[in-house]
Amino acid sequence: MSVEDTSMAAMSLEPAGLSAAEPLELAVVYHQWFRPVYRWIRALGGPNIDAEDLTQEVFIVVQRKLARFDGANLPGWLYRIAQLTVRDHRRRVWFRNLVLRARDVAPDDLMSSADGQHEQLERKRQEARLHQLLDQIKPRWREVFLLFEVGGLSGDEIAGLLGVPAATVRTQLFRARQAVLALVAKQRAEDER
Repeated sequence: MSVEDTSMAAMSLEPAGLSAAEPLELAVVYHQWFRPVYRWIRALGGPNIDAEDLTQEVFIVVQRKLARFDGANLPGWLYRIAQLTVRDHRRRVWFRNLVLRARDVAPDDLMSSADGQHEQLERKRQEARLHQLLDQIKPRWREVFLLFEVGGLSGDEIAGLLGVPAATVRTQLFRARQAVLALVAKQRAEDER
């Protein structure tokens, strides 16, 4: 199969189109799943995460383990690798901040002269506030909430990734929304004092 044939085959398949009977090739998996993995990492990682770098890290792990993968539930397998990659990244950042102490000014926090700097700053503040609130709810609820609301996945897609029934996802999403609304109301009441 030529390079052109491989790229054409990769372009014609949707991520859900891979079957367990077909041998998986890294290039095809990468091409079809880069964007979904990137979205999962953005949703799970929060506003200050370098999603592109972590997505590349996920596919480095995929490259190492693809030969041993049984082909069952590729989205779930990729999601678990992404989940563990984000977790490991957070631990490294926490340790780095603990040992090295964070800089007084991070380059990302510096104001640029570009138009819309106020909007960018406000968006970053809102994202940080959202993640602070979400850190207060149960981890499973937070995960489902982020994948649905931030990552843009459907309930059925989340159910497939997590290996749970769609009804469980709907219940967890409902509870997460209730918890977030309660926390927002509490925060507003504290701000008004």
